[in-house]
Amino acid sequence: MFRLTVGLVLLPLSSATLRYHKVESLVGPDFFDYWKFYSGPDPTHGTVKFTTRGESWTRRLVSSSSEKVVISVDNTTVLQGNEGRPAVRIESKKSYNGGLFVLKLDHVPTACGAWPAFWMFGDDAQHSWPRWGEYDILESIHMLDYATTTLHTRDSCDQKAVNEGIDFIGQGWAAGTASNKAKNCWVKAPQQYDNQGCGQKLPKGSFGPAFNRAGGGTFVAEWDPIVNKRLRTWFFPAGQEPEIGDRPEPDLWGVPNSFFTLNEKWCTAAHFKNMRMVFDTTFCGDYAGASFNGYCGWTNMKCEAYVRSKPNDFSNAYWSIQRLDVYENDAVMAAESKQMALGSSSLPGLGVVFLLLVSVLAIGLFYFQCSQRRLEAMQNAAKTSYKGNQVNVDSPPLGLSPGRRGRELFLKDRTEPVSPSRASDVEPVPQGWTWHRVWLMMCCTSDAPSQTGATSRPVGYGDVAPGSPGGMNIANSSMYDVSNPLPPPAVSSQPSMSPALTNQPSLGRMPSLGHQGSLSRQGSGVLIRQPSGALVRQDTGVVVVPAP
Repeated sequence: MFRLTVGLVLLPLSSATLRYHKVESLVGPDFFDYWKFYSGPDPTHGTVKFTTRGESWTRRLVSSSSEKVVISVDNTTVLQGNEGRPAVRIESKKSYNGGLFVLKLDHVPTACGAWPAFWMFGDDAQHSWPRWGEYDILESIHMLDYATTTLHTRDSCDQKAVNEGIDFIGQGWAAGTASNKAKNCWVKAPQQYDNQGCGQKLPKGSFGPAFNRAGGGTFVAEWDPIVNKRLRTWFFPAGQEPEIGDRPEPDLWGVPNSFFTLNEKWCTAAHFKNMRMVFDTTFCGDYAGASFNGYCGWTNMKCEAYVRSKPNDFSNAYWSIQRLDVYENDAVMAAESKQMALGSSSLPGLGVVFLLLVSVLAIGLFYFQCSQRRLEAMQNAAKTSYKGNQVNVDSPPLGLSPGRRGRELFLKDRTEPVSPSRASDVEPVPQGWTWHRVWLMMCCTSDAPSQTGATSRPVGYGDVAPGSPGGMNIANSSMYDVSNPLPPPAVSSQPSMSPALTNQPSLGRMPSLGHQGSLSRQGSGVLIRQPSGALVRQDTGVVVVPAP
């Protein structure tokens, strides 16, 4: 009555009232179909041998019906050597990220050396324990008459803001190594036992022989990581359970027997994720073994020896489960749906990738269509296929260079000689790249006359990287091929520029005609192509290569 009264007083202060709806009711003949049997070594170093599903049924350690589920331990075998007592550990196949878990029991395991627990934990191949946390809803040892609710986490999960008598009503906090309250949930917290975590004791009668004599009771664990950001646990003795039904409202049940905050300031909800339910009973180990003499000193034996040699003393070390229901609230379901959508739906990402691929394809088609005619011209000029077939060994490799009024052929290797008859069709490769050059290369332009109205056009292009050759010059007659019918042009030491070209930017240096009709870099004159096709010097007008 006191707890209910306090709960009703504090109810208006709660941040949000959640209503849950049932999503699973597990007790029944098919109970064990929802669980995996763990048969590996005990992580807590217990004197136990966890059995497989087949072995558990063969040894009659498990049974299930529509009324109850029983999970036992071996109570007939005297063990030899370092053997562990056969027992069962099952883990739910489904993992959870919040909810309300209702467990009704009429019997819990109780025996010296026993360490039973119903708990939740999260891990996977990439996230080892305690990265995703552990929530021990109820655990006990030996023949204690109460259970403890405990959290085990990575660092930065403190419960200093939680107070007994206000946030929860029970037997208070578990004690640390210096008789301090164990409020730090980190498994390596200072002034606490190794892996102690933060624990709160449930009321007397919540476990052990007293629990079994009273006909059991109901435990309700609430994990609310989104709305109110907390973990709460209630224990109701048999006959004192509230009406839970299919749409329970836990805020009407009064102050819980255990409370932990998931407020970002103290312990973020991210400490608990993808947790599975677990039932197990182990023996001795890190907890029951270390406390055996204190609680079971009357045996005058070590814990391990007692467990191996006294099978009849474990006849009461079994679970009898009458109800296990799981409820969810809309906030948690919505968050899980969103997480699943983001995790499984790579549609937004695939859509972006698809659009990028389509864009690249469109640009490629545009570029090819725009350049095909010019590439065909290149084929004729270079006597090679623009698709890369049958390259003429007498011609240097050619490519495309960007230009202000169109693309021109350029040499990929400026050191290779070029025939004078092709001098107007080649120019050095530009050095260095800029976004401007890339854009010009992708832009489809024509060979229309320049804005100045000139009918001739300089070989090459105006946008030349600094230091790259940009003009063509004739050296002297002695460097011409004797088969060339043209006389060597006169070379002026002070070439004059046409007024129409004085405002043209300097194009730098270009290869000039050298010995045996090849081009070499000499002088600074510029060659231009006349409408007739002849190649002349820009500064003197002397015809260098006649019209074809």
